[in-house]
Order: sequence, then C-alpha cells, then structure tokens
Amino acid sequence: MKKILLVSAFAIVCLGSLKAQEKSGSGKQIPIVAWSGIPAEETTVEKFTELKEMGININLCNYPNAETMEKALDIAKQVGIKMVTSCPELKTDCERTVKRFMGHPALEGYFLRDEPIQKDFAELGEWAKKIRDIDNRHFCFVNLIAAIHPTKTEALGTKSYADYIRNLAQTVPVQQISYDFYPVLNEGIHERWYEGLEIVSAESRKLGLPFWAFALASSYNELHPEPTVPALRLQMFSNLAYGAQGLEYWSYRMSQGLRSAPVGLDGKRTVVYDRIKQVNSEIQNQAGVFTGAKVVSVNHTGTVIPRGTARLTTLPEAIKVFETEGDGALVSTLENGKNTFFVIVNRSLEKNLPFIIFGDDSLKKVLKDGTLVSAGNYNSKSELEPGDMAVYMFPTQKKQAQ
Repeated sequence: MKKILLVSAFAIVCLGSLKAQEKSGSGKQIPIVAWSGIPAEETTVEKFTELKEMGININLCNYPNAETMEKALDIAKQVGIKMVTSCPELKTDCERTVKRFMGHPALEGYFLRDEPIQKDFAELGEWAKKIRDIDNRHFCFVNLIAAIHPTKTEALGTKSYADYIRNLAQTVPVQQISYDFYPVLNEGIHERWYEGLEIVSAESRKLGLPFWAFALASSYNELHPEPTVPALRLQMFSNLAYGAQGLEYWSYRMSQGLRSAPVGLDGKRTVVYDRIKQVNSEIQNQAGVFTGAKVVSVNHTGTVIPRGTARLTTLPEAIKVFETEGDGALVSTLENGKNTFFVIVNRSLEKNLPFIIFGDDSLKKVLKDGTLVSAGNYNSKSELEPGDMAVYMFPTQKKQAQ
C-alpha cells in the first residue's frame, strides 16, 4: 500500500508539473527578416548558419545574377531558412526566372522595391501581376517609406500616409503591408512613431492584410545610437502589440557608411549580434501570443500619451484593476482564437515601469519562455524594465460574454 501511495503521489506531482509547463501556442514562428543579409560573395553554409543562430528565419538580399541567387537558395534550404530574394533577371527575364525558382523549397517571396512613391506603383503593379500569373504561391514584396509625416506627404504623391498605403494595395497585389520607421534617436523616441503605427495597423486591418514592421539593427547616421536590448525590445514589442505579423531588421551586414551592425566589415559579430539574438529568442518564445492575433484595441497610459494615440479608459472584463506609474505604457488587447491577450509595453528606454494588475481566476501570466501560470501566483504589484513587455491571457469566450 505504501508503494501505491508513493506512486500516486509521484503521478500527482508530475501532472502538476506538466500543467505548470503549459505553453502559449508552442511551435508557432513569427517571420523575422534580415535585410542586407548574406551577400553573394559570402554565400556559405557557415554564414547562413550564423544568420539563423541570431534568430533569423528569412534572409532578404539582392543578388547580382540568377546563378548566385540559386546558390543562396540552395544553401538556405540546407540550413533551414527561407529567402525573399531578387536578381536583375527577375525584371529583365521575368517569366523564365520565376519558372526557374518558383518550385525551390527555400523561396519565400520575390523582392520588388524598397520605399517606392505613388508614381512607381503602376509599374510595380504590372511587374507583380506578371509574377503572380506564373506563381501565386509566393508573395511579391514591397517595403513602404516611413510614416514620419502622416499628414504631409506631397513627396509621396498622396494626400496622406493612409492614402499611400491604400493606393499601393489597390495597385500592387501585395500580400502584406511592410513599412520602415527607425524611432530610436539619441535624444529619445521620435514623436511620430506611434502615430505611424496607429495608421499602418488600422489600414492593414481595413485592407485585410497583415503588416510587417522594423527595428533598426544598425546605426546609419549620427541621429541613431547603437542598438541596445531595451531599444530593440521597445521597437519589436510595440510592433507586435499593434498587431504586426512579421518583423524585420535593417541592416544585418555592415556596409560603408554604417556605424554599427550585427556583423561588421571584417565579417565578425559585434555586440549587436547577441543583443538581437536575445530579443529574437524572447519573441519566438511568445510567438503563440502574436501569430494570427487580431487587434481588439490599442491604447496608452501616462500623464502624456504619444501623439495620434488614444488613452486607455476601459479594461477587459477579466482584468479588474490595472494602473501604471512613471512615463506610462502601451497597452493592447489581442484576440487569438480561444484566448485573448493583454499586452503591456514599457515605453521608456531609461526607467522601469511600476504597474498594478489584478484579475479574476481566469487570468494567466505568459512568462518569457511562453509558459503559462496563474496571475494569482504573483503579487499584484510588478514592474517592467525599459522597453520590456508583459503579457497576460484570459479566455476569449469570457470577453465575448460581456
């Protein structure tokens, strides 16, 4: 009998341990793109493996010809990452080039243009449609100019940044809205950044297209500091909180004119490499929260909130109390199937964010490794490091029953 009781007790402990290790959608992956990735002259298994080990699953690079592009695709397949790729023949001999590569298992999409303006859309649309008529399984990729001047866009050829997004989607058959914005400056965060995120997130939802957004992996002029973990977290976690379904870094490889990058001119890793690797690991550990998630609301707290944003005034039913101190937070509610997530991002790059959160018995906390635990196991008083994120989960059904 004593042996039976010991076995039963052991089984109970094991079951409790398994329950404690419940994960939020483990196995999912967020697309993470490295721009200016592995160039033709460094296309080796070792270099592609190094890229993958930083947490990148899509390499984006222009190649000088179709032969070097094919070599890169073959190595990407061997290493286990995808490619958004381009070569001159994709434009000059489109049909033959697409047919040559469309069946390659490492191909993710075709890169067409970076930062076009309105007058470029018609030509891009014709090119993309030509590709899509041959291959409709892989996307045509266009990246838009930053939303630095959302209401003053004469240079773009549109009346507003929202028009710029809509006009691209109506003219070019893209499958995502990608745009860049590098908000971390030496003197602080760019005042238009969150306003731009608001516009892109809202327009992508109206269009029924996911959006992809950036963090700056390099320092390309005197305005931007070398990327730190808080700065990388703030950019990527804010993108995710606004509903981004793909993340991008510019630039992976150092080039003349840049002041820093994950890999230097000598081909060796810099301190930025390990910082991005850390943040990418944190992102993928919580990919189950964000992959396929739909934005319910995005708001901000603090005495002063960013321009173009809305103040948090109501809480989901599962959360009874939520308060922040200091400079305030970005707060979003994301619905993902049977679960809804309450995401808190510390907007400060310098100060910790003290906050209080208290919910009903259904509220769980999503830990950094994706593990789910009852929020009731934690004190209601907590804090976030600069740029960091906290995630809580409750059943979607409960939210719908309000």
